[in-house]
Amino acid sequence: GGNLRLHPSKIRFTRHIFKEILRGGFPSLCRQSLMAISTICLNTASGLYGDAAIAAMSVVSRVMTMANSALIGFGQGFQPVCGFNYGAKKYDRVKKAFWFSVKVTTVFMTVVAVFGFILSPYVIALFRRDDTDVIAIGSFAFRAQCISLPLSGFIVTANMYLQTIGRAKAATLTAMSRQFLFFVPALLLLVHFFGLTGVEISQAAADVAAFLFSMPICLKVLNIMMTEENKIQ
Repeated sequence: GGNLRLHPSKIRFTRHIFKEILRGGFPSLCRQSLMAISTICLNTASGLYGDAAIAAMSVVSRVMTMANSALIGFGQGFQPVCGFNYGAKKYDRVKKAFWFSVKVTTVFMTVVAVFGFILSPYVIALFRRDDTDVIAIGSFAFRAQCISLPLSGFIVTANMYLQTIGRAKAATLTAMSRQFLFFVPALLLLVHFFGLTGVEISQAAADVAAFLFSMPICLKVLNIMMTEENKIQ
């Protein structure tokens, strides 16, 4: 054996490689970049109701980011298992790994949601202890998001699954759905009809819509994959 020696003269840029890199990474790009755009929209809408609303929604976003980071981390652990078995055409293992991940993340998010819902005022107070307006607004918004939080286990796992098996279009759409495709319209519509309450419940509404959107797409792809499994056997 020995070390691999790399040299610039050995590097080859091909259209096929760029295409595969783009297919694999574009959903993640959409997920991260659109999150920033959604944050801007949320802050703009919150600004209509004063500094307390902006501060409260910013605190809620930070807390939810911590919960979602754990979820994304689990999803990234699922991806190599999914990729290795999908490449080996062990589709039954892919399906089992997918549903195992959905169950674990859903249970985890449900536990987080229950504790978050109960302790919501105390969680928000950790960031703005002496501001009662921020605590009141943030507590309601956090509880609203806790109600839909268990759905995020399926949403994120489905997105990771579609991305890993090369379903770039479906993965991109599901990645966009939660943070942008449904969030921005929900935010604009709910603010128009419910004012500040609309701002507070907009992410929860977007999560429900994203779940209903991603579920049939993911289940259809799973069924197609298992049909291929039956042909192989």
